[in-house]
Amino acid sequence: AAGGLAAGVLPRQAILSECTEEAGIDESYLQERIRAVSAVSYTGFNDDMWGLKRDVLFCFDLELPLNFEPEPVDGEMESFQKIPIDSLLEMLASPILKADDSDNLWKPNVGVVLIDFLVRHGILDSDDPYFLELIDALRGARCA
Repeated sequence: AAGGLAAGVLPRQAILSECTEEAGIDESYLQERIRAVSAVSYTGFNDDMWGLKRDVLFCFDLELPLNFEPEPVDGEMESFQKIPIDSLLEMLASPILKADDSDNLWKPNVGVVLIDFLVRHGILDSDDPYFLELIDALRGARCA
């Protein structure tokens, strides 16, 4: 689940609302189990592609039961998929098809969060010669 922060809304409250609204996850379940784990920052193009904007994404982890099936609730999500890590790595390595995201597997900011997950869970190798460059890129823009 993902969503923007409205003025005065804190990250934890936003993620609780988004998980409930977008995936039908019970808020009491979330309250007990969701954990703030990271933040990523980057500079990207704004929506009209004519300017730049800094963005900070707060990352949370939530372990779900193996048999859990998220249900799209608010119409923002069409569906959810469980993807094996090997397939996720292949998908992340595939090229971005269009700047407007229409034919892409996901929006670029989703890819950034997924890469952060792979780093935090030790799936990406710290011995890789580009590892530190990747870490720097995940936190490349000022957060304040």
